[in-house]
Parts: sequence; structure tokens; C-alpha cells
Amino acid sequence: MTQRERMGRTLNHQLPDRIPTQMSARSEVLRALCEHFGDDTNGVYERLGIERPGSIGFGISFPDYANRVNGILTGDCPYAGGEFIFHDQDVFEDTWGVIRRKGQDGKYVEWVSGPLMHAEDVDEYEFPGTERILDNPQAVERVQQMKESGKWVQGGVAMPFKTAWELRGLEQTLMDYLLHRDFLEKLYDRIYTLYTEICRRLARAGVDMITVVGDIAMQDRLLMSPQCWREVDKPRMAYMIAEAKRIKPDVHFFIHSDGDLRSILSELIEIGFDVINPVQPECMDPAALKSLYGDRITLHGTGSIQRTLPFGSVDDVRREVEHRIETCGYNGGLVLQPSNVIPYDTPTENVIAFYETARDYDLSVFE
Repeated sequence: MTQRERMGRTLNHQLPDRIPTQMSARSEVLRALCEHFGDDTNGVYERLGIERPGSIGFGISFPDYANRVNGILTGDCPYAGGEFIFHDQDVFEDTWGVIRRKGQDGKYVEWVSGPLMHAEDVDEYEFPGTERILDNPQAVERVQQMKESGKWVQGGVAMPFKTAWELRGLEQTLMDYLLHRDFLEKLYDRIYTLYTEICRRLARAGVDMITVVGDIAMQDRLLMSPQCWREVDKPRMAYMIAEAKRIKPDVHFFIHSDGDLRSILSELIEIGFDVINPVQPECMDPAALKSLYGDRITLHGTGSIQRTLPFGSVDDVRREVEHRIETCGYNGGLVLQPSNVIPYDTPTENVIAFYETARDYDLSVFE
């Protein structure tokens, strides 16, 4: 099967030739894999049977940003390689005006502030409207080319809650749900207007899947209360999904959020999400979710990066992958990968064991 055929069967709850796998990994991990196999990144993915979806996007114009850029973030940390406005050696500002700081060890970055952090009105910030979405006149043609080459094609937007808190601050945004609802609703209306239009354009381009990426949960509950989510987030999210499906009814919607989503999972499915990532096994039992919702969702992820992958033996990793396929891979509906970006200190042999086990597992046992 081609990657496209394999993903298509899996997401339509049919048994593929093998369980599809994907990977998001730190650059240190990729370098170690390349060194181990004596190959480049493409060769590593091919050897391990890892799917690499085609992707397409619609950027947003920030006209003054290019004139203010004064450096490139170096190293292996998140955002490395990007052009930013540097306030000093480690503190940098992105296109939205969000300021971050690289940590002392150079491995991670932290949020410092956003342009709406002390604002009393959303209008204090020049929020980009739909007219600032960059056109992509070759989008339809490019998507079709990727499909014809056997690729599964996707594009996406950030989780609006993530955009809101990066502009406003996490604590302030959570307080806004309770104390400044008018401010939050106004901010969300701006964000959702922009992202809904991007989703429409992705649907018109013909993508197979639209991703919505950003955490709304902790390991034991949502970040906001389920009731607040229902009042503020749910109707806007439902409209965004419905607008894309109005254009392309068969487009899949993928949600990424770490943590425990069980309090609203049935409602996420209700409004149109049918691919759930990363299904952290420390928070939600993948087999239980498969039993409850397996005819309506695809589990995407499910590999433990808090326990098994970094701290287990090769045999532990193999057993977890086999168990996940046996309890979640029947009738399709499973895309295996670690439940987040593979950390830089993960043993290379464990990463290899994860993907080789999935690649070589014989699905004929389900026939």
C-alpha cells in the first residue's frame, strides 16, 4: 500500500497492510538515528516504515515584522532556525509579538510575555484579519500532486486557546473565562474568524485532514472547566469544523492536546473531530477509548514518552507496541507514534525498537 492508501484505510476503520506510524522527534534524536543507520533522514524514515504526510499551509502577513528581524535562533531548541526579533542573546519575539526566552541549557524555551498581557481591550492589539492571509494560488495543484505521489495530505491551524494564552498569558486567559468573559469572547471571535477562513481554504485545496494543535488539558483534567469550554470554545470550534466540512464533507479533523480529555471527548467527536492525538497513556487508557469510541475516532499516538520510551528496556518498548496494536489496532483506527516529541535523551535503541516492532507486526491475526 502507499502511505495514502494506508492512512485512508486506517482512518476509515478498515484494516491496512500494517499499522501506520508517524514521528515527531528532537533534532538530537534524528541525528542519532542517522548516525546509527549511516543514512539521511529520508532513509531513516523509509527503513523504519514511518509515514511522512504531505503538508500545505496558508501563512499570515505581518507587514512590519521583516523589517525588524535581526537574527536567527540557533541550536536544537524549539523554534530553532526561525528568524526573530532578538531583544538580547536569548530573548526573542515572534510575528505575533509573543516574547520567549531560550533556557540556560539551550534545550527548551519559555514563554515570557504577549502583547495583550496587560490590555484592557482587545483593540489595543492590531489583530490580523482575513485579508492578511497569504494567498497560495498553487494550493489545489500542489495538493493533487502530493496525492498522486501517494501521500496523505494535511494542513492546519493552532488551537485558538493556545493563540489566546500566548497573546494574553496562560493565567490571565484562564481568569478571563470567569472574570473577563467579554474580553475573551472578543479575542476568540478574532482568532476563530481568522482560523475558520484558513480551514475553508485548506478544504478548498482538497487536503485529507485539518489539524488543530495546542493543549487544552492537564494530566488529570481540562485547563478550563468543562462548562467554560462548552460555553466559549465549543460553539466556535463546531462552526469552524462545519465550515470546512461544508466545502469538503469527507475532510478529517485532527485534534492534538496533551492530557486527559475524557470529560469532553464525546463532545469533541460530536462537533467533528475524528482523529485524537496524542492519547497519553498516562492520562487515558487507549484500549478503553478504543472500546468506547473506536467506530468513530482514530487513536493517533498512544506511545509512552514519560515511562516506556525513555526509561524502559528494548523489550519493554516492544511489548508496549505489541499490546497497543493488539488492543487498539483491530478494524483500523490506530496511527502509532510516541505521545509527543521524542525527547533528546531517549535511547536510540528504544526509538528503533518502537518503529521496527510496529512495522513488522503481522496484522493477519485480525483477519
